[in-house]
Amino acid sequence: MKKFLLLVVAIFISSTLILTGCGDKGLKDNPATNAPVVSNGGMAVLKGDYLYYVNGFKSYEGLEKDKDNVWGKQVIGSIYRVKVDANNTISHDEDGFLTKSEVVVPQIVGTENVCFYIFGDYIYYATPNMQNDKNGNLLNARSNMCRVNIDGTDNKVLYTTDTTLTSANWTMFELDGTIYMVVYDGTKIVSINANAKKPSATTMASNITSVGLIKTDKYLPTDAINNQTIEGVNNYVYYTRDIKEDDSFYGMSGNVLARVKLGTTEEEVVCANGSTFAIIEAKNDCLYYTKTNASTQNSMLCKYTLNASKAYNEVNETVISYATYSNTYILNKNNENYVGTDIVAVDSSNNIILISTVNGKTTTKTVYSATTTITPIGLYGSTLFFIENSKISYVDVTSAVPTINIVETNDKTIKTDVATFFDFDGRNVYFYSAYTPEGGTDANYYLNRTDLHASDSKSEFVGVFAEGHVPAEPDEDSDEIWIQ
Repeated sequence: MKKFLLLVVAIFISSTLILTGCGDKGLKDNPATNAPVVSNGGMAVLKGDYLYYVNGFKSYEGLEKDKDNVWGKQVIGSIYRVKVDANNTISHDEDGFLTKSEVVVPQIVGTENVCFYIFGDYIYYATPNMQNDKNGNLLNARSNMCRVNIDGTDNKVLYTTDTTLTSANWTMFELDGTIYMVVYDGTKIVSINANAKKPSATTMASNITSVGLIKTDKYLPTDAINNQTIEGVNNYVYYTRDIKEDDSFYGMSGNVLARVKLGTTEEEVVCANGSTFAIIEAKNDCLYYTKTNASTQNSMLCKYTLNASKAYNEVNETVISYATYSNTYILNKNNENYVGTDIVAVDSSNNIILISTVNGKTTTKTVYSATTTITPIGLYGSTLFFIENSKISYVDVTSAVPTINIVETNDKTIKTDVATFFDFDGRNVYFYSAYTPEGGTDANYYLNRTDLHASDSKSEFVGVFAEGHVPAEPDEDSDEIWIQ
């Protein structure tokens, strides 16, 4: 194998795509505006017949002004796209390199919060802010929230955060034809109307302690029913805050459960009854939270059915469990007539538990009892992914006979120290693997995927190596597995 020639060619391809992919005229052959989007908000998003992906992991730490994250020069950590055929195949050469992949956003995307969204003809993403403060300190720990045309042109900063973005603290969705970005920035909630001629940020609420942000992993612009406003449900953001001196209930125990309408600043108090609320998630037209009694200090896991009325109504609250867990995940409701609630939890004894509440009756089922420590990664649909014995495993928690399966990673070094370095689109698992350049010692992390529906399941490289990062073969198996 002519490894030296391969190295030169790979570097040339990488450099060429950076220089030509995002010119003034932009990329050609773009997906239709109304093409469906799958796995939105992840690090690998499908739109039409293109896979858009974050090309490797790049931290915000250690970045240098005018050297790193310069538009047009960034390779690792930027957004690329590659065509996927009807058989879920991406074209590779005989050595495992992609035959063609084009850069779309040549900036570092996400860093420790690797995710982006596609709505219509635009991509929305976060990138390290490379400006200095008045004392000359680089503000790269903060993020610029950006919008760019799907052809790689017309890049704009919509908002700059005050704090470092970590996992699951911003979201996007469409209501009645308007695209909203909502950011939980430190202790405040900010919303941006991305459809506005000059989008600007509105600080909706401050001094927030927890928040429920609606997540949308699929985007169907023609689905007017699912994208319409349900008053009091999806056009409000629900949150908790501490009681203030100017509150009429000042001196009471507990905290405040409140809400604010998208794009406005007027708070509506939902509940302040002496209990302490901590929101887990907003999903299924409901709010899920833990509630701690002020006098007994007993905590319970609850579901509250949202509606137009801001007033708290005990009828709308269901106690799911009188035990609380550090790792809790909410399943999607099975259908519009389903009146129950399904929760997946991992307890301190490494048990995966399915808790179902239907018409006030709760049943608990142990899905899996591990003999060693397990680390949950996340719930996708009804599939829970977790780390056990240095392997990525998964189980369908709703199966009558749950079976533990292992994701094939070809014994590569996997980056799973943060759950956001993982994605699943219902068929393909995406993760970052370490690659050591030929003749080098320091590894860099680039994207891999494994097709769980394939009869011969194996991981494959997805990406374009930056100069100096090219290994001998991207899909060459190592002799051991190590998980960072």
